[in-house]
Amino acid sequence: MNSEVIRVEYILETRQLTKKFGKEIAVDKVDMKIREGEIYGFLGPNGAGKTTTIRMLLGLMRPSSGEVHIFQRDMRKHKLNILKKVGALVENPSYYPHLTAYENLEAIRKIVGCEKSRIYEVLDIVRLTEAAHKKVKGFSLVMKQRLGIAASLLN
Repeated sequence: MNSEVIRVEYILETRQLTKKFGKEIAVDKVDMKIREGEIYGFLGPNGAGKTTTIRMLLGLMRPSSGEVHIFQRDMRKHKLNILKKVGALVENPSYYPHLTAYENLEAIRKIVGCEKSRIYEVLDIVRLTEAAHKKVKGFSLVMKQRLGIAASLLN
């Protein structure tokens, strides 16, 4: 009989994650465990706390109580190191409408420090290669969302 202990590691884990705005509880004691490679969705009506939860996961909003661990590290203690490895798109993507898709990604690339070749890789992933040198102000909503996804995948 094998008595070896199997340790399950999670890419993301929350413990009793809670957010209050005054007396209103927006997120109430959420326990979540997501393994690497799993797909996890937030479904619910407006005001259910989906965006608030995502903002807490990304360190954009401080929880009232509870913990967030990403890559087995506490978000409160290791926020910058964690966020260097995370891409996110919360609600509406940000972009410069007067620049092309490529130029928008180039601006982000300089911040995150990845290779220039990565720009065309992410444009290909989101099927925007043919629009790489078109100004974003002429993009449809779907194309702008794809560009936002490309930006989140860049690093």
